[in-house]
Amino acid sequence: AEDLASLSRLDEGIMLRQLKARYSQDNIYTYVGDILVAINPFKQLTIYDKQYSLKYRKVKKSQMPPHIFAMADAAYTAMIDSTKSQCCVISGESGAGKTESTKLIISQLIELCPTRTTIGLEQKIIQVNPLLEAFGNAQTVMNDNSSRFGKYIQLKFKGGQVLGAKISEYLLEKSRVVQQSPGEENFHVFYYVFAGLSVEELKRYKLTTA
Repeated sequence: AEDLASLSRLDEGIMLRQLKARYSQDNIYTYVGDILVAINPFKQLTIYDKQYSLKYRKVKKSQMPPHIFAMADAAYTAMIDSTKSQCCVISGESGAGKTESTKLIISQLIELCPTRTTIGLEQKIIQVNPLLEAFGNAQTVMNDNSSRFGKYIQLKFKGGQVLGAKISEYLLEKSRVVQQSPGEENFHVFYYVFAGLSVEELKRYKLTTA
């Protein structure tokens, strides 16, 4: 079933079996009512190109298979129709694909704008990510590039046209700076410093390897 909420009976076991069956056929998206469940495919899928972007414009959720572009379209349409702010919450375990899902939603929201006066905005938002990740991501036992902070991205719209964006971060795992669990590392930025400095510079700043 593409929408598990339509099943006459739904519990954890049924949900897991349904998701597993769909995942085995490369159907990584499944609806549960207004919620979209996404499972990381750990491979490239050809479902994010321009053709798919156009397919999910101004269509009812029931008319197309589950897709993250449909969620972007629903949020954009609700914003236009109600003239009220909309919010998309992306959550999941480490390595679930939250960062990639965020990029895809932003990309589709910008594509939905009537004119592309903000050419390059999508890339600018994405290009900020490596900087944020340097100071907020670290290697864990679950994920080599795990975000250790929350990210709140605001897109500013006027008349259906995106004007700009603001990125805020919160709940940074500051304790990681001084202590890490076995098998885990500090924030990436510390290793970038060691990789980028010469032996003489390391001595000057009194930095030594552990």
